[in-house]
Amino acid sequence: MALALALAACVPQGELGLRHTPSAREIPLPSPDFAVYVAAAEVAIAEANQAIDRPLEEKIIADRAPFELVPERGRCRRGADGRHAKAALLLHDLGGTPYDMRDIARAFLKDCYLIRAVLLPGHGTVPGDLLEVDYRLWVEATSSAVASFAGGAERLVLVGFGLGATLALHHALTAPPRSDPVLGGLVLLAPALGTDMPLAWLRAPGVYSQLMPEGRWARLLPDYDPVRFESLPHNAQLQQMRLVAEVDARDAVLDLPVFVAISADDVEVDPGAARDWFCRQLSGPRRLIWHTTAPARSTDCRFIAERASAAPPDILDLSHVALPIAPDNPRYGAKGGYLDCSHYWEENSPNWLLCVDVTKTTANSDLRYGEITAANRQRHIVRRLTYNPDFAAMVGAMLAFLADPD
Repeated sequence: MALALALAACVPQGELGLRHTPSAREIPLPSPDFAVYVAAAEVAIAEANQAIDRPLEEKIIADRAPFELVPERGRCRRGADGRHAKAALLLHDLGGTPYDMRDIARAFLKDCYLIRAVLLPGHGTVPGDLLEVDYRLWVEATSSAVASFAGGAERLVLVGFGLGATLALHHALTAPPRSDPVLGGLVLLAPALGTDMPLAWLRAPGVYSQLMPEGRWARLLPDYDPVRFESLPHNAQLQQMRLVAEVDARDAVLDLPVFVAISADDVEVDPGAARDWFCRQLSGPRRLIWHTTAPARSTDCRFIAERASAAPPDILDLSHVALPIAPDNPRYGAKGGYLDCSHYWEENSPNWLLCVDVTKTTANSDLRYGEITAANRQRHIVRRLTYNPDFAAMVGAMLAFLADPD
């Protein structure tokens, strides 16, 4: 936390830096030789940050980079041709990196999945690389990653979070009906769907602000999170919305096993739109885990399972960023030490200092953990919850569903 305070003290509100300009280091597209792709991505990440005099430790580079996890040969079945029985492609969220998906990857690996996680173009290097990215390059990266499994697995599951979930759905709607490997299902965590996405703490660009360099940014923050961009340009938001619009325009019923999990209190995507899509556009096996502070509401379709998201006394509800993160995550978990208070920094609010004060506890303050909704922040000082207390149950339900969707 001392690092966060030091960085914050050095970066005035709204100030642009070298990291807010494109780095000219391109993240490569995934290739069949996945190790070569991972190495090339690591070079791009390292060079982009070295060039702005913010060199990264090797561990941070590895955490931002794509990764592959291979199940044990003796324990996990392979076909006579050497193919893995099942594989999973993991797709991270807007502004994030494959680190978002590491906890889920470990759970899938234990269940004998071959795992590959990609780094989407514009991510992992510097925030400025999102100024010029086009969503069609994200689509191409997803398709290339799927193609990398050809000849290596019998069945493939796409597992996406936020933007990654929308990309997974886009691929399922546009891919040829016959593929290698066979597309065996989707896992969509907080999918961005519907054209009225809240993205609650992003600034809408005004006419005057768009004429200034700062006006290209939806938020400008110190970027002290080592594996996620905290600064985000309007173009990144726009490209996600264009992808969502393209998915929404495809009014097709999807006949494929689909597992969805989302928080009813999510401020970065529209939970209601995801729920409506789930009930309306699916004809195959499906299940939705709806994390809510008000369980036992009447459900609009029988495939929805509601789970309480509050964990008194200090957890109010489940945030967007917490959904794919396990409580024992070394960075974002219950004992990880990372405090997400960026929502107060951008407001230039004195509550920021209260939020980052590690001496504050529920015993001596009004501090709580949860989503950064207006209602929560009116009642409490809120540290954004960075892990999912229900992670084990959610992943267990996910793997059970994929093993036996019917």
